[in-house]
Parts: sequence; C-alpha cells; structure tokens
Amino acid sequence: MTPEERINRLEQSLGKNDELVVKLRDAQVATSEMMKEHAISIASHERWMAEHRTAMAEHKAAMKDLDERISRLVSGFGEFMRSGFRPAT
Repeated sequence: MTPEERINRLEQSLGKNDELVVKLRDAQVATSEMMKEHAISIASHERWMAEHRTAMAEHKAAMKDLDERISRLVSGFGEFMRSGFRPAT
C-alpha cells in the first residue's frame, strides 16, 4: 500500500479535516517539494561534474604537452652545453 493510499484510508475513517490527516497531507506536500528540489540539485551537480571532468581532461592534455616541451628544451640545452659551449670569461 502506498503512502497516498494509507492517507486516503485514514481520511475515510477519520474525516478530511482531522488534525492527523491534515498534518500527513502537509508532510506529503513538503516531502514532494523537497524531492523536486533535491532532483534539481542532483541534476545541477551532475552538470558541474561533467564540466569538471572536461576541464580536468583538458588540463591533463595541456600538462602532457608542457612536459613534452620542457623535456625538449632541457634536452636541447644539454646538447648545447655538450657541444663545447663555454661562457666568456
């Protein structure tokens, strides 16, 4: 039996204006509103996470490129130094 069916049964036996029935209906409405807000929050979070994953992938690619460029620079500098370069004295 669903919560809605239980409230309906209570309403039939206690009456529509009974304090318990009114409070249960109010709680049901509040719960429904909170669930909608929660679903919106989860959807927003999922969008943010997708953007974050994309940004992290772009960052990783940029860092790989930077590492390769630094490696080539260091290698080139080492070759330059081994070629016999001596600073002027």
